[in-house]
Amino acid sequence: MTGAWSRILEKYGQRVTVCKEGQEEGVLCRAFLQPALERRGEGYQTLPTPLGLVRRDQWIYLGGPEVSLDGLGDGYVAWGGHRFSIRAAQPIYLGEELAYWWALLSVRDPEE
Repeated sequence: MTGAWSRILEKYGQRVTVCKEGQEEGVLCRAFLQPALERRGEGYQTLPTPLGLVRRDQWIYLGGPEVSLDGLGDGYVAWGGHRFSIRAAQPIYLGEELAYWWALLSVRDPEE
């Protein structure tokens, strides 16, 4: 199964960079990144603040087993000119074998 998953990622996945805290250069890999829409179907999730609405999109990450999302500290995932903070990450196993990484990401503020 993981061989099939690797071929799917290679053909259809986006090129992303996973950066560990304190490292200037990250690891280039392939993953699926998709926005996690609210139940109302809105494309952007926002948070009201005293200065107005702030963009707080959430994205789903599905990436191969070769790049771990564990122990990144304040690291991030970079793609399409954006940096995403990792809110939650979990390895997904098929039997005893690590099949892929699942994560919930949020868009970082531009100054981060």
